[in-house]
Amino acid sequence: MIYPTAVLLLLFAACQPQPAAQVTVPATQEALALVFTPIPTAEILTPTATPSPSQTPTLTPASTFTDAPTLLPPTATDIPPTATASPSALPTTVPPTPLPARIEHYVLDRPIERRDDLVDYANRAYPYGGTQFGQFDVHLGIDMENARHTPIRAAAPGRVYYAGSDSELLFGPYPDYYGNLVVIAHDLLSSDGLPLYTLYGHMQRVDVRTGDIVEAGQTIGTVGDSGIALGPHLHFEVRAGIPEDYRNTRNPDLYIRPYPGFGTLAGRLVNTRDPQAYGTVIYVRSNTSRRETYTYGGDRVNSDPGWGENFTLGDLPEGTYEVIVSDRNGRVYFRQEVVIQQERTTWLDIAIAR
Repeated sequence: MIYPTAVLLLLFAACQPQPAAQVTVPATQEALALVFTPIPTAEILTPTATPSPSQTPTLTPASTFTDAPTLLPPTATDIPPTATASPSALPTTVPPTPLPARIEHYVLDRPIERRDDLVDYANRAYPYGGTQFGQFDVHLGIDMENARHTPIRAAAPGRVYYAGSDSELLFGPYPDYYGNLVVIAHDLLSSDGLPLYTLYGHMQRVDVRTGDIVEAGQTIGTVGDSGIALGPHLHFEVRAGIPEDYRNTRNPDLYIRPYPGFGTLAGRLVNTRDPQAYGTVIYVRSNTSRRETYTYGGDRVNSDPGWGENFTLGDLPEGTYEVIVSDRNGRVYFRQEVVIQQERTTWLDIAIAR
């Protein structure tokens, strides 16, 4: 199915302070694999890189938080659901287990239940690091569009670092950016040794309190459109280090477990003629599906220290794909075949002179 430009622009409006319309998103793995985007045709140039799958993954199981702090969780009379208790006062839990560098970090579950009537995958029109060719702010998370009141689930076991409104405690560039949100501290470290957090924004309702211990899959609230959102959706982020700093993010594609039979493409594109070029389109196609992704849209976006990527494309069915970089006139600057493996990340270095 080829989406007209007008429909794609509606998808980009999520998380933007301007009117947007609701768009029906494919809700099955089969539908997801058949989203087509135009691919230019042109002469084939010699590829400048050879992809290689990452090392055999050594997944770090998320620890179960069995040692509840003696001072927490608070009682209902201490902190209401929109609590503003200072996270700095919360005691630490067991020492976190570091994630290994340059291998898969698939340690998070999806924050939306896998069901035909729900969307548990990222909006690829406005991915992590995307700007839609400079029209919007750099996106520091991913969006999952669902109806208001859809349950939101904890992506891993942890302790609620904060639950409430970001008008009370700032997590974005200005107050009420995320609206009602939950931030969870997990018993994991990023690949550079920083504490790992997940953030759930624009919630309609918050069902946990600051300091609560939560299990993976536990409902923590519901989808809404609080904050700057104009339509109901979950804005999901992975943060490392200082959780209040909205620029301390990591790409969720490298942390959320792929579906069975699916994998991830990640890599780094370098433009030798314009090192500061952002938002380059990368086409990815197979015999059954055509996708596109983009290099990150600015220097505010963090690469994962273990990977050093500036583009990803998650939720690719396993199989063989062509990766193409071209201009609007159809001139191909890069073309390479890659193999996507189940629950693996395939790495690709791309160098172009454009």
